[in-house]
Parts: sequence; C-alpha cells; structure tokens
Amino acid sequence: MEKKHNEKNLKIFNFLFFLNPLILALIAIYMKRSLSYQPSPEFYEINRNMRIVQYFLYLSGLTVFFFIDGILNILRKRIQLKNLPISPLLLNIITLAILDYIALSGFLGFLISGNISWVIIFCAISFFSGFRFFPIRRSTKEMHA
Repeated sequence: MEKKHNEKNLKIFNFLFFLNPLILALIAIYMKRSLSYQPSPEFYEINRNMRIVQYFLYLSGLTVFFFIDGILNILRKRIQLKNLPISPLLLNIITLAILDYIALSGFLGFLISGNISWVIIFCAISFFSGFRFFPIRRSTKEMHA
C-alpha cells in the first residue's frame, strides 16, 4: 500500500516539475507579447552589475545542464558520507528540482534583458532534460526492490 502511495506522490511531483518550465515559458511569452515587456537598456547594458548577474545566470544554467551527472554524484557521495537515509524517490525529486534551476535561470535572465529566446531555450532544455530522470514503471520497481 505504501509503495503505491509513494509512486502516486512521485508522479504528482514529477508532473509539477515538468509543468514548471512550461509555465515560465508561457509567462515570458505573455509578458513579451501582451505586456510588451522590455527593460530599459540602461538596466542591463550600462549597469555592469546586472550584466554580471545575467552572465552568471546564463553560465550557471548551462553548467547544470552539462554537469548534472557530476552534481548528482557529488550529492550522493555527501549523503553517503553522512550516512543519511535517502530514498531513490527523494533523489529523483531533488534531481528534477536541480533541473528546474535551468528554467528559472532562463526566466530571471529574461527579466533582466527581455530576451525571449533565452527563456524559451532554457525552458526547453529544462523540460526535455527531465525526461531522462523521469521514473518509468520499471525503474520505480527497482527503487523499491
């Protein structure tokens, strides 16, 4: 009974994590088309600090995308060193939350620069990267074994 409850909760969490990049992309599209969102050029072109924040968001989002396996290995090792009990289901949720950072960094970059292609690309990367970690029925059986 508990196994089915865990699988149901996992499906709900995964669905919510998959919706997040889509929601952020739709909000950005709405802001750009309907609200004509475009920050002042002085805000992101002249202000050196905003440019640094923008580059940090861009590079950190790409770093998560390219090095997600390394990030997860470091997390697993730290958890094992501290002998903390962690279920594979929780690790899956943590993984999808880390992948959601890609979409979030793209959206924040959009808020800084108004570049719609940036948020769309990052949200697409986040959305499609999540499929790799989406637990299918076969892998959830392995999690409980």
